[in-house]
Amino acid sequence: MVWLSVNDNAEWRHLRGGILTIEAHGATRAIRHLSALDAAIQILTTVRGNTYSADQAFDELLDCSMRHHVDLGDLAEALADIAQGVQAVPDDHRRARGVATQEWGVLLQPGTA
Repeated sequence: MVWLSVNDNAEWRHLRGGILTIEAHGATRAIRHLSALDAAIQILTTVRGNTYSADQAFDELLDCSMRHHVDLGDLAEALADIAQGVQAVPDDHRRARGVATQEWGVLLQPGTA
């Protein structure tokens, strides 16, 4: 199964059971989202355990994004911020942060992983 999303600034291509490729094209927001997505995948694979793959983490993020109608990049940023203890600031993807807290807040608390 191939999943592809292209906009003015980035191209995201996911091959189920294969590889994830992402290319940013000179946009700060797209590059920030790519970094956050990489961090969010790493966070989920770490807290879920060594049998949880990067593909599974990406699928989990994508599923959550679609279920809650939240931008995937914003959701990844919110998850990374929560995991790193970054305090919320006004107008900084509040909806995505709320969804990330609802989905993974308990999982990210010390002693629950």
